[in-house]
Amino acid sequence: STSTCRGTRAPTRSRTSARRTRRGVVTHAPSATTEVDTDALIASYLDEKQLKQVRTFAATLLERNKHMNLTGALTVDEVLTRHVADSLALIPAIESALGEERSSGSEAKEPNITLLDVGSGAGFPGMALAIARPSWNVTLLDTLQKRTTFLADAAIECGVSNVTTLWSRAEDAGSVGSEHREAYDLVTARAVAELRVLCELCVPMVRVGGAFLAAKNSVNSAREELAAAAAAVTVWGGEPFRTEEVRSVGPDGRLRTAVISRKATPTPGKYPRRAGMPNKRPL
Repeated sequence: STSTCRGTRAPTRSRTSARRTRRGVVTHAPSATTEVDTDALIASYLDEKQLKQVRTFAATLLERNKHMNLTGALTVDEVLTRHVADSLALIPAIESALGEERSSGSEAKEPNITLLDVGSGAGFPGMALAIARPSWNVTLLDTLQKRTTFLADAAIECGVSNVTTLWSRAEDAGSVGSEHREAYDLVTARAVAELRVLCELCVPMVRVGGAFLAAKNSVNSAREELAAAAAAVTVWGGEPFRTEEVRSVGPDGRLRTAVISRKATPTPGKYPRRAGMPNKRPL
């Protein structure tokens, strides 16, 4: 289902928390060497209208979270600190991956980009990116219909018109004959699966010349995943990985990283394998 635009009154604005810890997990800078000002980061990408939209989305998310398991965040500010800022921090890496050099200037200067967010869940990073970049066409894919229904409803509630939801398994959406196969400039995934699995789920839906981007914790913590998936990503047509630190701090107290692979050649027709196989038997 595709969202339509409808305005709504946003909750009263308040500042995001500079530091917040929940269940022993540090979600902001734990030391002077890894300081990230989430207020400044959010302000660098969102104008007043967009900030109202993300706060409305956060409030809608928390209301639905009473009946669904979508997030561990308890307040609007915590959603902004833990999820929105973390999602927006990916924008420089996305623009770098696509070979674009753009500022956060006027919308008219922003090119059209087709982006697919695999395993979108509560809508991150896809919904935050759609709000920050209204010229991008963002599709939010999830395997649970109740989550895609929530995301479609939430997009309407916060007045976001460039979001489409897709209820599907990634293996089905990326299969030969699907309209989603090799259809997107960029495919993203955040907190979904290990890299070997993600590559098989995501790369088949990236167009040749586009890119796959996975949001991971620090390069050090992702080192084993990167090594295990280094050969596999080329099987599906991806170039060797490169990594780029982003302005967000992971639970290990280090800057998080974007793992990027450009799509060099078409994905062979036998991939992705049938639903469930990438997880059961990663290449």
